[in-house]
Order: sequence, then C-alpha cells, then structure tokens
Amino acid sequence: MTRPSPGNGRTQLAEHRNVSVKIEYLSDRPEFLPTLAQWHFQEWSMLRPGDSVDARVIRLQGWCGRGGIPLTVIALSDNELLGSASLIEHDMDDRLELTPWLAGVFVAPEHRRKGIGAALVSRVMAEATSLGLPKLYLYTMDSTAFYASLGWSLMEKTRYRQMAVSIMSFTPSLSAS
Repeated sequence: MTRPSPGNGRTQLAEHRNVSVKIEYLSDRPEFLPTLAQWHFQEWSMLRPGDSVDARVIRLQGWCGRGGIPLTVIALSDNELLGSASLIEHDMDDRLELTPWLAGVFVAPEHRRKGIGAALVSRVMAEATSLGLPKLYLYTMDSTAFYASLGWSLMEKTRYRQMAVSIMSFTPSLSAS
C-alpha cells in the first residue's frame, strides 16, 4: 500500500485482490453524498436522536472541503463507493476544547478487513500533518486497537450520549518523518 498524501486529492492504493482503490475528496464526487449519508445514518443514528438521512446529507455537504478543515475523503473502486473519513472541527459537543477530529470513518461491510479503513484514516492523518495541526482527536466505541495500530494513543474512556467510548489522540509532528 502506498503512503497516502494530500497532494492532488487522489491516492492510488496498492491493488487488493485485483481491485484498484483510490482515495478522493468527496467535494470532487458529490454524487456519492446520498449513499454516504445513508451509511452514516445506519451506523451512527443511535448517537443522534432525531437525526435523519437528509440531516446527514446536509452535514456531509458542510464537510466537503479540501486542503483545510473540514474535509471528507472517500475510497472508490471502479466508481463504486467503499468508504469515507472526515477531518472536522468538533465531533463531541461536550468536548469543544478538543479540536480537530477524525470522524465518519466508515467502510461498507463487504469491503472491510482489506486495508481500506487504514488507508482512509492514514489519508486524513496526512492531511492533518500537511496542515501543521498539533493534534488530532477521535472517539470510538469499539475500534481502539485498530486506531492504536495506526499510531493513535488512548486518552480516556468515558461515556458519550449514553455510549461507552474511547477518546484517542494523534500527534502529527511526532509521526512525520
């Protein structure tokens, strides 16, 4: 797998099982907004009572930047959407002192465990590094080991919206080489 870089907005990943995967900015592929919103709603609606797919579309449209905060990247193979990851200002409304956040990391279930999630996260980490951000945060309900394997550190275990979560951090300047 190649090391993702913010460069031109496209990252070619090594072929996996003869499938070529590219990472692109969602802002360049808005046709995928409805599908991505549906996926995010199905995965995380329990964290936002009263949320809707339409509200998720609007939220994702607001995250369609590039070269700054916010931004969203997506993984594609032969024009098929595989997953996403975002860099946003805030992801926990009760932890506004922590910013910015890796958020919305999602890979379609049939494409998991193929390195796509790691590539998406690595791309957002590369974006954060190129922006000179001193620290990046995320929270996860059940993927602490996955993020730790990518260089993230556990800050604390807590509860957020009645769910047990782990807050993790990444320091780009310590990982850049």
